[in-house]
Amino acid sequence: MARFLGNANSGWLHAQLGSAHAHMEQMRKVGKREVENFGHGVFTKTGMDVRGGLQALLEIQPKFLAIGAFLFLLVIRHIYLQWKLQVKVPYVTVGRGPLWVRSWVTAFTWVMGSKRLVDMGYYEHKHRTKIGAFQIPTLSGNHVLICGDKLVDEFRNAPSSTLSFAHATSDILQAKHTIGTSVLFEPFHVPFVREQLTRHMDAFTIPMMEEFSAAMEEHMDLKDDEWKPLVAYDLCAAVIARGMSRIFVGTGLCRNKEYLAAAIDFTQNLFIAAHLLYIIPGPLKYIAAPFINAITVRKQMKSTTNFLTPMIDERRQRAVEEGPKWAGRPDDMLQWIIEGAPSNHQDHASIILRMMEVNMSGLHTAGITLYQNLFSLALYPQHITPLRNEITATIAQYGWNKASINKLMKLDSFMKESQRLSGPSVAVMGRGVIAKEGFTFKSNGLHLPMGTRVSIPETVHFDPKEYGSDASEFDGFRFSRPLEEQAEGGGVGYPPSAGGAGDGGGGAPEEKPRVKRKYFVTTGLNYLRFGHGHGACPGRFYASHEIKIILCILLMNYDIRLEDVPRENFFSIHRLPDLGAQLAFRKRQVV
Repeated sequence: MARFLGNANSGWLHAQLGSAHAHMEQMRKVGKREVENFGHGVFTKTGMDVRGGLQALLEIQPKFLAIGAFLFLLVIRHIYLQWKLQVKVPYVTVGRGPLWVRSWVTAFTWVMGSKRLVDMGYYEHKHRTKIGAFQIPTLSGNHVLICGDKLVDEFRNAPSSTLSFAHATSDILQAKHTIGTSVLFEPFHVPFVREQLTRHMDAFTIPMMEEFSAAMEEHMDLKDDEWKPLVAYDLCAAVIARGMSRIFVGTGLCRNKEYLAAAIDFTQNLFIAAHLLYIIPGPLKYIAAPFINAITVRKQMKSTTNFLTPMIDERRQRAVEEGPKWAGRPDDMLQWIIEGAPSNHQDHASIILRMMEVNMSGLHTAGITLYQNLFSLALYPQHITPLRNEITATIAQYGWNKASINKLMKLDSFMKESQRLSGPSVAVMGRGVIAKEGFTFKSNGLHLPMGTRVSIPETVHFDPKEYGSDASEFDGFRFSRPLEEQAEGGGVGYPPSAGGAGDGGGGAPEEKPRVKRKYFVTTGLNYLRFGHGHGACPGRFYASHEIKIILCILLMNYDIRLEDVPRENFFSIHRLPDLGAQLAFRKRQVV
């Protein structure tokens, strides 16, 4: 997406410059002339009169006037937001000159260079200043970031009536201008993700395996022992969309290519629309949004509506005719939302929009996580054999079920390490301050006024003080190794020392504390990829389960190797996948 936006802007700029160059060439060809007083108009001594020169310029000027007006509105909006939301924390800026100049340079740098700015702020203010917070100027106002255990602990325990996840997400998705805010501010579907989906994971394991396996075979279409390069993100999206749809809408639609394409394209296009609207000043969003939506999400929304509307009607009709527990009643996400929708959200649009939201959330988070895991396998192939050995031994003993998949400690650790180093965002746990009185941290008195956007730097996941001197290096078994060492010592603590506790070998052996397993889904003050506290991602248990199933199938049936080293792209706070990067696959060759 970053490459798409960059190329589009570059091509447009070249077109404008080319147009200007053509007009100047035309002016030079009309006789011998000298251009005088260019600031007031074009005057030539021979071959061109004042009217012709002005006409040539007027053909060029509207385009540049539009750009000027756009930049002027950005300036006014930026100044207004800085004046309105004054937070007394240090600035992180780049460039030279007074603050207002540096803030503008930084705001444009943020669009594609947020990672650098967030890291700068973290290392400067977490360990070196008492306040433990900083702010970065952006095109949509200053973004406040906090760091340090005390502030993060207060932050994650703050009520949603003060620090709102929905408001922050609405800003990221530009929901007011894309999908609407109802799905975020009235999320009656979230308990179905957090509770019912999690409870059904064991029953869903085999159905998901069937769809994941079939999707891989169809998408890869491998012959004998050939290596076949495939676009990694396309494979991830195709596999996840099919398996996810099996338990969201059933077997009918989960194999319908048009429905799956709509789900995948909606996810990608929604973020493209949000990114485009992000850089447009507030008043112009209302003008631009209909045009942007028309070329991004509208087609997928219409297609999904056409598929789901008759399904909703049929299921409701069966319930009326045969009762609420009618024979053959599906046990899937669509049915849960139909039955659980409150009275003011019984219309088709409310139900379908929430289905699209859970599709989008599942595809975006799981798709990027699987993408990162596949490249981690290809970049660090020394992990493949130990992972295969663990999967073979565990499944042979316990079979395919939720409990056996939870026992895959090495695989769980590998996934956690991959996500630690390559999460989807450079700033996590985003919140918007919505209380009129703002929010004040008790630990240091820092006050955030209403309207402030605040989050936590992802840089904690790279901090040597949190993860040791090799914090920036990939170690797939970082989180499972302590558990294995503990198990080798008898299961309680580490192996005791040969001697006693300081008595020359005559006392009782000293046992170290038991190591607590840090699952892929476990959150903490130094692991915030899924959030932390009451606002932690409700779908992380399902996402973990499905990604493990996919990786098990892939490792046991296919070989993988690196074709392209993926480029790391950023847009605002988002770390974007390289949509063209390829991995090569072949049927597994067992020696």
